[in-house]
Amino acid sequence: MITVIGIFDDKALAEQVTEYLIANEFDNENVDIHADEAQPSSTDRIADFFNHVYDNGDEAAHYASLSRNGTIVTVHAASTREAQEAVDAFNNHGAISVDANDTRSLLIEKIVVPELRLRG
Repeated sequence: MITVIGIFDDKALAEQVTEYLIANEFDNENVDIHADEAQPSSTDRIADFFNHVYDNGDEAAHYASLSRNGTIVTVHAASTREAQEAVDAFNNHGAISVDANDTRSLLIEKIVVPELRLRG
């Protein structure tokens, strides 16, 4: 399983790419969208998610901080082809740059445990 992550400044763009993916044969169960809308919570779901997918705490903190002011779309892809299609969709729909190399989608070859997925 390959997890593809896109971060969007504009929630409407995140919703558009989610609709696009589902309309183009991505399984709804494998596409998650999450906006951190400052709702009180006893846990930091975004930090927990990035700490799960990255072993490096600084790297996890960097991506979590970028995500807190935006909307995160994740695709849990079954193949490299599907992962690349998700990357292309994220880039074409305005995912933000997440590093100095102008990378706009993150690919992690790790299964995200269900309780840490960012749905809703």
